[in-house]
Amino acid sequence: MLSNDVNIDEIVRIGKEIRYELFKKFCDVQEGHPGSILSIFDIVNALYLSETIKIDIRSDCNDMFIMSKGHAAAVQYPYLLRKGFISQVDWDNWGIGDSILRVFGNIDIPGIDVTSGSLGHGIGIASGACMANRANGVEQNIFVVISEGELYEGSTWEALLFASHHKLTEIKIILDVNRNMILGRPEDQLSLDPIEKKFEAFNFEAKRINGHDYHEIFNGLDFIMSPDGQPRVLIAETIKGKGVSFMEDKPESHYWGSLSNDKMKIMLEDLRK
Repeated sequence: MLSNDVNIDEIVRIGKEIRYELFKKFCDVQEGHPGSILSIFDIVNALYLSETIKIDIRSDCNDMFIMSKGHAAAVQYPYLLRKGFISQVDWDNWGIGDSILRVFGNIDIPGIDVTSGSLGHGIGIASGACMANRANGVEQNIFVVISEGELYEGSTWEALLFASHHKLTEIKIILDVNRNMILGRPEDQLSLDPIEKKFEAFNFEAKRINGHDYHEIFNGLDFIMSPDGQPRVLIAETIKGKGVSFMEDKPESHYWGSLSNDKMKIMLEDLRK
């Protein structure tokens, strides 16, 4: 089990360093979606730093990762740098010179499996990849991170029906629930609750966790990694802008905006804690 085989203290320590370096880079780039990246950061950190989960496009036998909420795809870049997919030159030049890196991930960036950005396609793409793997005799986990905003897309529910019908247990769905979209709170727009029961009605098993508690994260990953015949979804309760005092739970943290030098200083100081 993942929860028994990881050094959580070390993963947290490394994650803080990565998060700080990423946001230092955002200060150069001067654009992006910080709130969305911070809400899902701890989940992504756990996925990439786990020694059991192998997110690596160099082998069909390793795990695939789809950031369906493509506006948060830049959270992957520092890990791809560590793994040697992205060159140090591309990282250094991002935002200030010639670089393959962009705010939205795309398949021209080594280590990014799917071009995303338009919401609602991640589970469908994962379903197609899963069916192809089965036809070719390939065993591969496919992790898909989706946002609650994607639950407003009919394509998401169509893909869930398909995955459920074909019992695509290789797909590991992680739903980022930060209750904070561009337009405001979901309950003020179009209520999504009860989310668990909706997934269960589609024959998914669901588990809800605190998406910033690493013990719960790894227990949750154990849950989706060990299906009993039905596909599973991990519902991660998170905080948009987690870790930055003036961004936490604020809809305006969705975009970089025009952060002043003082705000950027506060942001980096917060992220060093």
